[in-house]
Order: sequence, then C-alpha cells, then structure tokens
Amino acid sequence: MLAKKYRLPIQDFLGKKGKSVKSRYFLLRVFETPNGFSRLGAVISGKVAKKAVERNRLKRQIFNFFREAQKGLLIADYLVIVFPEAAKLNKTELSVELIKILNPKS
Repeated sequence: MLAKKYRLPIQDFLGKKGKSVKSRYFLLRVFETPNGFSRLGAVISGKVAKKAVERNRLKRQIFNFFREAQKGLLIADYLVIVFPEAAKLNKTELSVELIKILNPKS
C-alpha cells in the first residue's frame, strides 16, 4: 500500500481544474503541487463495482502501480477516476492502461 504521505485527499480536489487525460478506462487529472513529492488519489464509485471488495482490489492495484512508477513521474498531484469498464481488467492490463494514460505522448 502507498504511504499516507503520498495519498491525495480527494475531497479537496474534486471539482478543481487541472490538466486532464482521458482513456476508455480512466480519467486522470494532474494538479500542480506545493510539496516536493507526488501524491495519488483514486475515485472508484459503486457503479464501477458493486462490492467494496472489488473496489478495494482496484484501488490497491492502482496504488501499487503508482508506488512502483513514482520515481519516473513528474512531481504533481494525480487524481485517477475509474470508469466501470476498468473492473473487467486483470492486473497486467490495468498496468498497461495506466502506463498509457500517464505517458500520453508515447
């Protein structure tokens, strides 16, 4: 799991404007940060997965991916909003989609 220091308090960022990148599975919002490190927040609604166990599994996979890829990212606050189609992805497919959305030029 991601250390608390690196988790974004999503309630403070919902509704704020930031750079957005959208894919079939995710909406990524990037905000400037006054901190010297990156933070990540994930929003997974009940429409994505009815059971909390499934939503928590997705959140763990997203946070673990971010923890591993954190050193290669720009320092910013990242908010990932998950769409319902993402619940059908396995761990490898989820990682590939997150790489695509974090590096849209490649």
